[in-house]
Amino acid sequence: MTYLSGISRSTVKPVVFFALLTIIMLQGCASQKAMQPPMNATLAPEAQLTFDYLVYMDYRTRLGQIMSKGIRTPQTINEAARIQKDALVVLDRIIAAEPQVKLYLDKFALYWTSQQIDEARETLKEALEKYPFNRDLTINLANTYLVDNRSADAEAVLIEYLHKKPDDLIMTSHLARIYMEQRKFAQALDILKVIPFKKRTPQILYLHGKASAGLGLTKQAIKSFNKAVEAKPDFIEAWGELAYLHELDKNYSEAEKIYTRMLEFPDVSSHIRVRLLELSLKLNNPEQALKLVLEGPRNNAFLLEAAQVFLNGDFYGQASTILDIFAQQKPVPDAYYFFKASIAYEGEDDPAKALDYLNRIAVDSEHYDRSLQFKAHLLMNMGRDKEALDVIRQGQTKLPEAANFYLLEAALHSSSGKDALAEEALLRGNENSPDNPQILFQLGMNAERKGDLDQTLKYMEQIISKHPDHADALNFVGYLLADKGEQLDRAIVLISQANKLEPDNGYIIDSLAWVNYRSGNFEEAWKLINRAVSLKPKQPELWEHYGDIAAARGNKEEAAKGYNNALKFKSENKDELRKKLEEL
Repeated sequence: MTYLSGISRSTVKPVVFFALLTIIMLQGCASQKAMQPPMNATLAPEAQLTFDYLVYMDYRTRLGQIMSKGIRTPQTINEAARIQKDALVVLDRIIAAEPQVKLYLDKFALYWTSQQIDEARETLKEALEKYPFNRDLTINLANTYLVDNRSADAEAVLIEYLHKKPDDLIMTSHLARIYMEQRKFAQALDILKVIPFKKRTPQILYLHGKASAGLGLTKQAIKSFNKAVEAKPDFIEAWGELAYLHELDKNYSEAEKIYTRMLEFPDVSSHIRVRLLELSLKLNNPEQALKLVLEGPRNNAFLLEAAQVFLNGDFYGQASTILDIFAQQKPVPDAYYFFKASIAYEGEDDPAKALDYLNRIAVDSEHYDRSLQFKAHLLMNMGRDKEALDVIRQGQTKLPEAANFYLLEAALHSSSGKDALAEEALLRGNENSPDNPQILFQLGMNAERKGDLDQTLKYMEQIISKHPDHADALNFVGYLLADKGEQLDRAIVLISQANKLEPDNGYIIDSLAWVNYRSGNFEEAWKLINRAVSLKPKQPELWEHYGDIAAARGNKEEAAKGYNNALKFKSENKDELRKKLEEL
């Protein structure tokens, strides 16, 4: 993004020395008060232009001072707005007398930094009428559309530029990035692959690799990244993408070599060491993984992340070794007790020891709310429900907006068959944490169990309206509509969106199969249901759908297989399944 550009001394045209000196002497200190022309003074055009430059520089300096402090109060906001307005008046006079690209960019920046996007955009359009196809003006104009989520307009601006200047590799790269941010990998690849090989910079090769990877062209992507690092051996982003692709391709040994090499780069982030640590565990080499941690930085953030990686992989001994480093600090950080509690519970099956660790966490600790949730969970598993409820109530009092405490209370009541109390806890949670998707989802599931599908649909629709990327709610509404045979077009859109968010979720793929079945697309439904049962092979509902779809295709043998498997896996719909088998 272009910000306020400097104005060189050569920009200010020479004036009579004594005239300029008089102006400066009359103004006093510019940083204290905006400069004004001498009373009753009439300046020559060149002197006026010079004076306007000085005044504009003064305004810009004062704006910079306000912004650098980072303090946003009504007073500072109003002061900045006033200075900006005055600066624009002066800058317009300068542009009228001596238009330049960098002056238009300054004017754009004045609007941009105050988030006046429309005015910033109009400034750039005006400038492009005088300086058509200027790269800086064009890129900034495209960016004004991107911040308004108008990607098509941003793309159009750059495409028009490239029609006139097709050899501008910087602009080609910029357009390719925009395409990739929109996941338009094919379009990005189309404009990159026409660039002659001799003109492909490391950055172009990197973008070519990213676009290829986005289309699943792994071998082509690896080839491009290899060329990028060959041309620029310290291109750490390209090395990272290359290692990641080898991981996806399950070529762990090659990925490990790359990550190890990346550790030699100066200022390499701890993230690379963590990736190598994860890879060592995939290769079942926990000793090497632990060595990587002990040879790495001793900052708390890295050590905690590394300990979490070992915990996730059930390597509790190594996690404990890392955490013992924290015990050397005085006072011992609360994170140490929290993670030690996890090890005691998950690794040593000792909930009492875990509780002892959790009780050492201070009330003002950033881990305190999670420690209360963990304690409630432990007590519930130990059958100490009354103590668990006391801890939950403590959490609700201290953090009334924290949804997890209401979810825990609902789970505690549900486990005792007290469904009314469970629902009351969720409703209370919804009041204190409005529109929380987890609470709304549980309320919807409760309504479904009571047979109130209309209320279920209301809760799920509320989730979608506030959280459009909630895969479970999208799938639930889509499936419910499909099962009722209503709004099938909308149902397939909702389920398809859920499938994009969680592409390997067997239940969502089953819903996608079911909505296609309801729409009469039996062949597509058949492909999808086969994938669904491969992902969830012991789910009776999926096997019943398998049977229904097979029957619709006239395949009685596969239909029987589906119904029999549904019975085998203890479907609650036994009578209906037997009836379907008889009808075959």
